[in-house]
Amino acid sequence: MDAFIRKTAGDQPAALLHAEQCMEALTAYLLHFSDLFGDREMQEESEYAEWEEHLEAQMNDLLQGDVEMVGDLGALPLQALDPEHLRDFLGWYLLRETGDAELIQVHADTLQAWVEYTYACDWWRQSEYLGFKDMLSDVTPAAVRVARLSQVLFHYVRSGVGVPPRLRGQRFSRFVEGHGRVAEIADGGLYLNFENQMEQIGSEKTGSEKTGSEKGSSDKSSSEKIGPVLLPQPVLNLTELGDVFDIELGLRGDRWVMVDIGPVYPRCVYVEVEEYTGLEKIS
Repeated sequence: MDAFIRKTAGDQPAALLHAEQCMEALTAYLLHFSDLFGDREMQEESEYAEWEEHLEAQMNDLLQGDVEMVGDLGALPLQALDPEHLRDFLGWYLLRETGDAELIQVHADTLQAWVEYTYACDWWRQSEYLGFKDMLSDVTPAAVRVARLSQVLFHYVRSGVGVPPRLRGQRFSRFVEGHGRVAEIADGGLYLNFENQMEQIGSEKTGSEKTGSEKGSSDKSSSEKIGPVLLPQPVLNLTELGDVFDIELGLRGDRWVMVDIGPVYPRCVYVEVEEYTGLEKIS
C-alpha cells in the first residue's frame, strides 16, 4: 500500500489524495471487520480483565474524540488477501460508511489501479490478478448503483412524500424492521422478504382483519413477505431483485410505508446465509 501511494505521488494531487483515502479505508476494514485479525481466545481471567480495561479506556477516548481508527497492518503479506476481501470492502463496508456513489466509484478506480500496480510488480500470479479484476468488474457497478439508490431513498423518506394525504395523521398498527431482501418488483412497488427476527408494535389483528399483503403468512414468521411498498418508478428502476434493504416499515391503514432507511446492499455481496461460502464477517 505504501509503495502504491509513493508511486501515485508523482501523479495529480487528486490521485494521491484518492489513493491515501482508499488505502486508509481498506486498512480500517481489514483490521476491524475482516477475518485476517480474529480475536484470539483469552485463556486467563487476568487477560480478560486487561482487555476489558483497554476497551473502557478506548471508549473514554472515543467520547473525547481522541480515537484514531486506522492502525498498522504490520507484517500482513499481500498474499493473505483474497478477492472476497475487496468485494466485502467495496460492496459492504463502504456502503455502510458512505452513501456517496461518486466516492465509491473513485475508491473502485483506485482499487483497480492498485491491483494493476501490484501485478506489474510481479506480486500476484496471473490467476490471482484475474480473480481480483473479475471481482472488481462484478461488484463495482452494483455498489455504485445501490449507493445511488440509498441516497434517493434517504431523501424520499425524509421528505415524507411516501405517505399519501389520506393516511397522514393515522397511527401505525405495526412496524417491521431489519434486512429486507427484494423478492418481487410489481404493482408499482417492492415486496420484501425479512429473513431475520422482526419487531412488532401495535394491536394484533385476527385473520379476517388482515390485509391482503398479510394474509397467508404468520406474524412471527422469519421469512414473511411484506408489500407492496409503493415507490416512484425511477426508484424502482434502480432496484434489482436480491438487493437487501436495511429498512423500517410501518403499516398505516392498508398500506406499508417506509419509516426509515439505511444502506442498501447488492445481491452480489449480501447473499443468503445458505448461499454464503466466502469470508466470515467479524462484528
